[in-house]
Amino acid sequence: MKTFDRIVGNTAGILAALSIVGFVTFLALFLYKPAGDRSDPDYHRYLETLDRVSVQLNQRGMEDAMDLSELNHGDWTTACLFGGYTRPAEKMGKLGANITENDQRRMSEASGFRLSPVEEFEVVIAYMDLSNNAHFIHFDTGIGPEGQHRESCVSKPQTRLVLVPS
Repeated sequence: MKTFDRIVGNTAGILAALSIVGFVTFLALFLYKPAGDRSDPDYHRYLETLDRVSVQLNQRGMEDAMDLSELNHGDWTTACLFGGYTRPAEKMGKLGANITENDQRRMSEASGFRLSPVEEFEVVIAYMDLSNNAHFIHFDTGIGPEGQHRESCVSKPQTRLVLVPS
């Protein structure tokens, strides 16, 4: 009887430990969300515009645009805004941009429980510099449901990207 109690006790302990490890792993994967590219110098410049547009979209009807003239100190040829459920690396590649392996991975593959590299309420601003290299600024906030599936691009000399149709 002592052997049976010992086996049952050990099995219960192992199952409890595995349950805790499984739950913690599930929680980590479920809650994973990229921090956004806050260290990029242009992140905070355009975050304010995205926040303003999000409010306007909720109120409906107002047109707004993002002035990208100062993006990368003006040293870019093409810039795009990608909303939720998009694959920015794929589009930038089709436009002929050179994409680093790291950016290719983070902007074309979903990780964890994410459905796409850019989730529902996130936004990415991508641009090609003067050497045709792609750069991506991932915002952990966006312009709301209206931005989902949005892919809008502008090439110089234009620098104004319309975000909200009038």
